[in-house]
Amino acid sequence: MKFLTSILVFLIIYQSYAQQRESASPNRYRFSYKSNTYKGTRVEITTQLRTLKNNSWFINIPKEKQTVLNTLFKKVKEQPIPRLYRKRAIIFLDALYAYEKFLILYDNAVYEVIQNLKQDMRRLDFKFERQYTKAKRILDRTQKEDKNNVQKIGFLQKELHDSQIKLVSHRWMKKIIERYNGMDAVKKPDKFITEFKKIEAMNVFIMIEEKEIDKINSYLENQIIDFFYKKSIPEIDPDKLELDYIDKI
Repeated sequence: MKFLTSILVFLIIYQSYAQQRESASPNRYRFSYKSNTYKGTRVEITTQLRTLKNNSWFINIPKEKQTVLNTLFKKVKEQPIPRLYRKRAIIFLDALYAYEKFLILYDNAVYEVIQNLKQDMRRLDFKFERQYTKAKRILDRTQKEDKNNVQKIGFLQKELHDSQIKLVSHRWMKKIIERYNGMDAVKKPDKFITEFKKIEAMNVFIMIEEKEIDKINSYLENQIIDFFYKKSIPEIDPDKLELDYIDKI
């Protein structure tokens, strides 16, 4: 029994000594941040920090802010003194996780905008088709009743063309938006939402900095409509338009 007690005491003392030696070693680093403990050589911890920085969760941090993070990370990586390394690492982590709040807010805003658009798609579809059919009726009537009024007919032809493009573009967009389901549309975005989020990230970040959070959703809704409209133009064929609600014009 005394032998086992002696062995136990020895192991406790040895473990304590080993931990003290590890903490005192100039080649070992150790610090805590949030719920994580970073320990090991400078190279090992730097690798952990780089992996965290490159995590897909942080991919939508605005490019301009990524530059700031890269500068802070470089200062950590190049610091050989443990005390200063820990200090710079915490500064880097503070900056990185400050952007996490932005990412959560941004993703939620994009999600809400997509949901609102999905709800509006059918109503807008009917509205745009009605605008198109109205423009065509007016043009047809003018061409019969006032056929020599070249200026007016030219204006009405442009109105008809614009309403036709708007309707066909809307239907192209509608097919894409309707397949977005739940938060996955934002967390696992297709090429369109991925591109859109990158384009607007900095604008939304500035709005947050300027305390204009209440304006973000309406801003994003306008921008995403414009974004999809521009994407649709090379893809659509206005001549293949089919009416869904009105059989006769």
